[in-house]
Parts: sequence; structure tokens; C-alpha cells
Amino acid sequence: MPIHDLLAGRTVIVTGAATGIGQAFAIGAAAQGANVVVADMNAADETVAAVEAAGGQALAVRVDVADNDSVQAMATAAVKRFGRIDGLINNAAYFREVKLTPFEELDPAQWDRIFAVNVKGVWQCCKAVMPAMREQKHGAIVNIASVVAVAGQPGYLHYVATKGAVLSMTKGLAKECGAHNVRVNVIAPGFVITDATRNRPVEWQQSFLKARAISREQRPDDLVGTALYLLSDLAGFVSGQTIVVDGGHIMY
Repeated sequence: MPIHDLLAGRTVIVTGAATGIGQAFAIGAAAQGANVVVADMNAADETVAAVEAAGGQALAVRVDVADNDSVQAMATAAVKRFGRIDGLINNAAYFREVKLTPFEELDPAQWDRIFAVNVKGVWQCCKAVMPAMREQKHGAIVNIASVVAVAGQPGYLHYVATKGAVLSMTKGLAKECGAHNVRVNVIAPGFVITDATRNRPVEWQQSFLKARAISREQRPDDLVGTALYLLSDLAGFVSGQTIVVDGGHIMY
């Protein structure tokens, strides 16, 4: 299979695709021949235009991953437009509003909201796409966690806990979905510079950079190749795995 055509004729849903990492995933999938469902709570005109410029067809869908009806409508729209769902990247997350806070001072309402989006939202999106993937006897799901779920991180306990849940949930999903030839894997990024993360304390950002083998800022594009691999047939016998993409901070 040509390396420039890994996802030809396939349909991939990317949540949280209006900006940042999700936008990079959407453009990368389009460049590999995929039809892309650009799913986000906000308008995603810029991503849609970039997907089409990369050679893909785009469908923009407003979705709140914490709301089951909204998620089901997203999957229905994808099948109606493209006839199938081959891939899902669960990228949407609640993080922009999260501030460095000692765990004893965390707001219970924010705890509930972050779990509703980062954990329940991942489950609901997987649940929504599974009927199409089961019927096709083919599919690939890529969940986005974080290196903090592996290494720990003070001051963000609720966020760390949600990303740890994503790691565990991925393993359980892989076991359940494998019988239908649906693979489920997880990418754990390091600290990525986006509009949602630039407001983090400089010292905190520097701590990640200094710990890396590749000593530079991590950008959204650094994650795209791994996601495309996991969505494609190149990873046809890979499931239940966590791939850390952080420039060599955490090493196995």
C-alpha cells in the first residue's frame, strides 16, 4: 500500500477537531485519503477547509461528547454521509479550564465535568461507532490519554485520573472489540504546545522539555504519524497498546 494512501476510501471521526491536536489529526487523515468527520463543540470551518485542501471530504458535526444523544447523532451523520465508520480518534478533552490546584482544593463540580468529558465521553463515542464497525467487521479506535497518566503530575489530580482511566478502558475495550476485528489503542502525548496549553506555568512547561531525549517543544504534528499508523492496516495486529509520544521522556 502506498505510504501516501494509508486510509483511502475510509471514514475517520476526530473529536475535538476544531483546533490544536485534533485539527492536526483531521488534516493528517485527509492527506492519507480519508473522509473526515470533524467533530467539535465549536465551529470548525478552518479544519474543514484544511481537510478539503489536503484532498479529503469533510463533514462538520457539532458534538458534546459528554451528551449521549449528541454523540449518537454524530455517528448517525457520519454513516448517512459516508456510509461507514472505519476510524475514531477520541481526542476531545476538558483541559483548557483546568488550573494547577492542590488535590485537597479541587472543585467537586469540575471533577465531575472532567470525568464526564474525558472518560464518559470516550466510552460514549466508542459505543456510538461500534455498530458500524461491527457490521463491517473492521475498525480502529485511537484514544488520546497523556504521559501524566504514566508518570503522575502534581496539581492536576482529576485530569491525571481521567487519563489513567482512558489507559485502562482501552485495554478493556480491546478485549471486547477484538472479536469483531476492531482494534483499540491509546496514544499518550507529552506536553504539547497548543492554544489550550500556552497558559500553563512556564516552569511546568520547562520541566517537560528538560526531561526529554529530544529537547524541543512538542507540536501537534508530532502525534499524527503514530495515529495514522494505528488507524491503518500497518497496525492490523496491534490492539490494547499504549504508545507514549513525548520525545523520549518516559521510556520503556
